[in-house]
Amino acid sequence: MAQEKLFEDRLALLKIVNDAGASVCVGTCEHRKPGELHCHNISRMMNISSNGVKKRLRELVQAGFMKRERAEREDGKVMARYTVSSDGLKVLRA
Repeated sequence: MAQEKLFEDRLALLKIVNDAGASVCVGTCEHRKPGELHCHNISRMMNISSNGVKKRLRELVQAGFMKRERAEREDGKVMARYTVSSDGLKVLRA
C-alpha cells in the first residue's frame, strides 16, 4: 500500500492509535480492561465494524505503517500491541 494510496479511513485509524499511544488486542473481548484502546472502541469512533478495524490494522502492519508486537499485561495476559511506525508517523505529518 503506497503512501499516496492510503485511504481516509486508514489515516483516521493511524491518528486514533497515535493519539492513544497504542491499541491492544487480547484475543477475546471478555479480557478487555477499561482504559485500553481495543477494536470495539475504534469501531465506535470510526462507525465501522470491529472486524473492519482488525482488517485495517493488519493492512497497515503489512504496509509498514504500524508495528505489531507481543506484549504482556501486568495480570499476565499476553496480547498484541499495535503502534504507529516511523513510516506511519511520516504519513500523519504529511
